[in-house]
Amino acid sequence: MSLLDDLDNFPASSPLPPPPPLMEPRRPSRVGRVVGAAAACVALSGGVAYTTVKLTESDRGTVTYVATASGQSSSGNPSTLGDLHQLLAKVMPAVVAIEVSSRVGSSVTPIAAGSGVIISNDGLLLTNAHVVNAADDAGKALDAPVFTVKMADGTVREAKVLGASADYDVALMQLTDSTDLHPLALADATQFRVGDAVVAIGNALDLGDTPTVTTGIISALDRTLRETDTVTLHGLIQTDAAINHGNSGGALVNANGELVGINSAGYSDAQNVGFAISVATIKPLLADLKAGKEVKASPVGFIGVNVAQTPYGLTVTTVQDGTPAADVGIQAGDIITQVGDTKISTQGQLQTALRATAPGSATKVTVQRNGTTITFDVTLAERPIP
Repeated sequence: MSLLDDLDNFPASSPLPPPPPLMEPRRPSRVGRVVGAAAACVALSGGVAYTTVKLTESDRGTVTYVATASGQSSSGNPSTLGDLHQLLAKVMPAVVAIEVSSRVGSSVTPIAAGSGVIISNDGLLLTNAHVVNAADDAGKALDAPVFTVKMADGTVREAKVLGASADYDVALMQLTDSTDLHPLALADATQFRVGDAVVAIGNALDLGDTPTVTTGIISALDRTLRETDTVTLHGLIQTDAAINHGNSGGALVNANGELVGINSAGYSDAQNVGFAISVATIKPLLADLKAGKEVKASPVGFIGVNVAQTPYGLTVTTVQDGTPAADVGIQAGDIITQVGDTKISTQGQLQTALRATAPGSATKVTVQRNGTTITFDVTLAERPIP
C-alpha cells in the first residue's frame, strides 16, 4: 500500500485499549512569548516538544468562510465531524507518542517527548524536526539519541530517523517493527477550505496515557510564521483545535480520517491559535527525507492578496500595497478563477498554484470582475519574512 492509499477499509469499530504510561508524567514547561523550537524540548523535568511563535500584525486576520447550505464544503471535506467516535477508532491507531532519550553507557535518560503519525504500512513515521533534534539541558545536541515509540495499543517500539529538515520542521522516521500498522492516508491539500472540520491528536503535555483529542476547524490557510531566527515556515494551516505541549508531530485530520497536516506550533499569547504543517508542504519532501538527503527550503511565491471563500467563489478581500497583485491592478472584489493552467475555486488550490511558481517567474492570474473576465500577467515576488 502506498503512502496515499485510502484506508477506509480499516474497521471503525476496532477497540483501542488504553496504553500504559510511557513514562512518569513530567512537569510541563511554561509557555511564554518565546519564538523558536529551542524552547520546545527543554530540561529533563519538562521536555515536551512544542514550538511557540509570535504572529506579526499582517497575520492577525483570519479568512472568512461561507458554508454551503448542506453543511458540506464543496471540496468534499465535511465542515462537520459526524460520528467522532467512529472517526477516532479509524485514525488513532496511526498516532504515536515519541520519547527522545540520551544514552550514556548503559544509562538512558528521557530528554523530551512529542508525537508522530504513521503514514505507510512499512513503518514510515512523520513528526517534527524539532522533536527528533532535541537537546540536553545545556542546549547541546544529543550524541546518540534513543527514540522510543508508544503505539496506540500500548506496545513500545523503537525507531530511527531517516531524514529531517529544520527548514521545513519535518522529520521522517522508520519503525524497527512494522507489523500490524494502520497508517493514515494523506489528504488532497487542493481541497482544503477554511471552515473544514479537523481533529488534533497527540501526546499533549506528555501525560503518559491515551492521546489527547481536540476538535475545531481550519481557521486560515497559508500562514507564514518565523519559528526561529533562521527558520520561517510557509503554507501553514491555522486551526482553533487546541494544540499543546507534546502535540508537536501529531496528527491534524479531517472528517474523512485523512491527514491534513502535522501539528507544529502554538501562539503563546492567544487561545486556540495553533498551526500545522500542511501535507502540501510535506508530500514533495518525502522521497528526499527517506533517502536521507539534505532538504533545504525553497523561496515561496507571493502575489499579495487576502481572500475569502464566498458564494461567488474565491474573492479578493484586500490587496497589499506594493505587491505584484497591486502592481498589475488586481482589486478587492475580484473573484480569482485561474492561476496559470490551474482552475481555482478554493484557497487550497490558490496556495498550491502559487507555491508551484518560483519568485521572479511570471504567471497568468484570471479573475472575474463585475461579470467580465480579466487575465493579468503577474510576476511573483518572494514571500516576505515576518
